[in-house]
Amino acid sequence: MTPVPRHRIVRYVAVAWLLAAFAMLAAMLLRPELQGDGRRALSSLVPLYFLSLPLGHAGLMAVNRLKLELYLSNEFVPGVLTEGLLLWTVLTVLGYVQWFLLVPWICRGIQHLGRAHAARRLSAVKPPPPH
Repeated sequence: MTPVPRHRIVRYVAVAWLLAAFAMLAAMLLRPELQGDGRRALSSLVPLYFLSLPLGHAGLMAVNRLKLELYLSNEFVPGVLTEGLLLWTVLTVLGYVQWFLLVPWICRGIQHLGRAHAARRLSAVKPPPPH
């Protein structure tokens, strides 16, 4: 399984997906609320959350769990910039892996199983012997 999609059109979609992710990162970094440690800057990542569903939701829950553990154990609260970069990285990696590595891999497996099943059914149906 390579990190680059096999088919040309899927590669173009993957590049467009990554460009959208980088655009959302730039939008988050350019928000004036980020300088004032305002959490509203993280709202720029909401479209990326939807682009990376359902694995992105699991990543978001993991980041929230990490934040909670850091606060409860050390009373450490990460800054908005740190949290935003972590969220962006998690959502981008999980979304890319999900849509451009796992889904094609599963589809290839389903195609392989379908072909094997069809070949088995064809070999089970034998033509009658000639007279």
